[in-house]
Amino acid sequence: MTPLRIAAYASIFTCSTFSFAANLPRNTQPGNVVVCEPNDGCIHHTIFGHDYKLLTTDRFSVMVFLSSEGAYTRADVSITNLTSTPINLSPEDFHIQALASRSKVFLYVPPSQLDQLPASTPTTPKANPNPNQEINELEAARQREAQEAVELAAATPHLKAITIPPNQAVHGRVYFERDPRPTPQQVNLVLPIAGTVFKFPDTIKP
Repeated sequence: MTPLRIAAYASIFTCSTFSFAANLPRNTQPGNVVVCEPNDGCIHHTIFGHDYKLLTTDRFSVMVFLSSEGAYTRADVSITNLTSTPINLSPEDFHIQALASRSKVFLYVPPSQLDQLPASTPTTPKANPNPNQEINELEAARQREAQEAVELAAATPHLKAITIPPNQAVHGRVYFERDPRPTPQQVNLVLPIAGTVFKFPDTIKP
């Protein structure tokens, strides 16, 4: 994937939050904690086969996708500032909380402390013995899309502490500690953002 294509694909994430935020119902939960629930305006949005959750309030639009990468839980996060003033954002404030044990918290791991993340490796197209040309072309297209998704994930920058200007968005990846037990775990991804705490229920798979 060329740098131009990577930039074009990456822009989809920030553009998505803008386009959806304009039309989605706003979350109206009281207080400064909002939870991504279907009845509160939280929706699912598929990008490159990944199921992102998108939650919009009057102040922010937040889109997240959780996955496992190496020994860590990875969160791809896109945040749009819908206010008229800049906001300060720091991924060090983010964490994952286990629902089975409220005291169990998985902390943010800065890029400098990450160990041996799996490298992106090119896939070799598989030969399809089926003589049906249409099926062969569909399979080839599927393999290309899967490989581009892998390359884009590797090219996504680490989310860093930043000031988000009004009506602007940032997108990046964030890593957290992960429980080594080989069982799925119900969790909340907790994102404190400028006085509002966003919680995204999800399942971490081994």
